[in-house]
Amino acid sequence: MGISSLSDTRYYDKIKNLAVAFFMFMLVGRFINLYWALPRKIDSVAFLGISFFAILFVCLDLIKNKKIYTAPNLMCLLFFTVSCAVSCLIYVEYGWAGNLKSLISIFVSLFFLYPFASVNGIEKTKKIIIILQKILVVMWFVAALISIITFLLQYSSIFYVGGTRILVGCIENRLFGFFSDPNYASIVSILTIIFSVAILNYKNQSKLMRIICVCNIVAQFIYIVLGASRTGEVCLLLTLLVSSFVYSYKLNPSSKFYAVVIRIFAAICLCVFVHYLIGAVRLVLSYAPSVFKAVFGLDYSQSGFVLHQVSMERPDVAQTTDISNLRFRIWGSALEIFRTTWLFGASPRNALLYASDVLPKSFIVARGYDAHNFYVAILLYTGSLGAIFLGFFLIKSAYLIIKHYFKNHFSVSDAFFNSLALSALCIAASGMFLSEILFITTLGSFFFWLFLGYIMSTIDCKSKCDFEDR
Repeated sequence: MGISSLSDTRYYDKIKNLAVAFFMFMLVGRFINLYWALPRKIDSVAFLGISFFAILFVCLDLIKNKKIYTAPNLMCLLFFTVSCAVSCLIYVEYGWAGNLKSLISIFVSLFFLYPFASVNGIEKTKKIIIILQKILVVMWFVAALISIITFLLQYSSIFYVGGTRILVGCIENRLFGFFSDPNYASIVSILTIIFSVAILNYKNQSKLMRIICVCNIVAQFIYIVLGASRTGEVCLLLTLLVSSFVYSYKLNPSSKFYAVVIRIFAAICLCVFVHYLIGAVRLVLSYAPSVFKAVFGLDYSQSGFVLHQVSMERPDVAQTTDISNLRFRIWGSALEIFRTTWLFGASPRNALLYASDVLPKSFIVARGYDAHNFYVAILLYTGSLGAIFLGFFLIKSAYLIIKHYFKNHFSVSDAFFNSLALSALCIAASGMFLSEILFITTLGSFFFWLFLGYIMSTIDCKSKCDFEDR
């Protein structure tokens, strides 16, 4: 079977779907700390392998399947990619391998994941995403459960494999558990909460799946509390604020001014309540390890059971008066470097090397930090040119999604569509504190572009149908 005829076979869609599923599995592995005990070559080979197939699928679709050209606002993404490639070429003297990896990640996200729904069809893509949602809920529930057990046992371990630092369990009074980073893990925990709520509203779901979803909501909330990720808490509260406002239209569909004000006020009150609930749950859980050890006979003290509290205070937060945990200084330093190369940026992987030449005393060079903000990173890495193209795309996408909800009077009958919109919002909000949406391939970037592509294709299809019905 020749490559040229691959897209004509009935196995083509199945192979592509399997590639997407394998892609997600690989990215889940990157979130598990013990995964990094494997040789880095395994991860590199897996990433390059799935990237090769993704690029092959894109090329075949460009030739055989004209639907890829119908993906909304694809030209903006193409121009952005070109501007990013130009930036990489300008600073190739600092290295090319890292930037090539970033360009591959960008290409896969923007031209394989984003147009996926346009190419495969909305209904087929919906079935695939629902399967992925269920798989991730089950996997993340097991991982969170193991992590919570390490907290109850107060287990902690730091070891090195091939120069890679691996943290397991409770480190510096926050729960890493089974995950490599509590900040990124907390964002995925929020996604699986959103998925679980959606699955509970899907028709014909098994009793076992419903039980897992309910248990997962509880487990992920506990992990977010114990992970002590302020990024996770901010994203959780923002997602709760928007979802509670939207879903309030189920209780009262009125769009009068006073009704909207009451909804906003109620949503804010709910978020304030959850914020204090997180603090209360953290306080209660601080006594849980001693209770757990006593119940299961793991406390070998001869003086009998003594209820004691474990510290839940992060040293890096307690020992600084900077509420942003240095992020404001990092962003300011990144923008300072951006001003020296404002048109094309300093390229994704060579920005620090470039900055060490032009501004060697800058804060992020001295500390070896990245931008810690996706939107600042766009400016730093791709300059004003890239920021214009990608910024226009993101702003237009956000506008069309908001317009879609207003146009439909905040109809929330489609639990699946709502779950994707809330997930995209959560990941977009996390971009204020993390740099994962585009320049590196993570589980968050995977879902952001796959979900955003489905959302935009659905809105575009509905707009065309409404126009034809006139």
